[in-house]
Amino acid sequence: QVRSRFCAPAGSVPVFLPSVSRFGLLPSMAISIVPYGGLICFTVQYLYPGYESARTLLQDKPDGPALAQWTVFWVACITYAAVEQNLLFFLVDYLPLYVELKTLAFLWLVHPHYMGAAWLWHGKLKAHHEEHCKELYPLLMQKLGPLGEPTDTNEVQGDAKKSS
Repeated sequence: QVRSRFCAPAGSVPVFLPSVSRFGLLPSMAISIVPYGGLICFTVQYLYPGYESARTLLQDKPDGPALAQWTVFWVACITYAAVEQNLLFFLVDYLPLYVELKTLAFLWLVHPHYMGAAWLWHGKLKAHHEEHCKELYPLLMQKLGPLGEPTDTNEVQGDAKKSS
């Protein structure tokens, strides 16, 4: 029986020993039916959304729904990455078709036809957020003091012209 994953006397290099259960050696990876699933998942989760986010932000007048889509997507993506790293790490290797299911979920969030992240915001989260925003926004602006006061853009531009 193996008691730990690393067994080595003090001062020597640890040797990795596979986990042993009553059913034998545990698999090192879950069943996957799509070749290069990890690469496809990485593209759907990070590369395409990064490109679309940059494209949206670099427009002269960014579209409000597009900004909502990508803001909510990145919040969901970072939240999922944290949960996956800290809570789901033991399931990732043993859940069949995990990478495929994750890819499909993120594909739904980013696909231009579905715009899943925008649907989550406008359909589910916005109403809940507005309740808290009405209470907390004035308190936040009060705590910010002069930093929370709106500025007139003409005054700022006029000050910049005077200094040059």
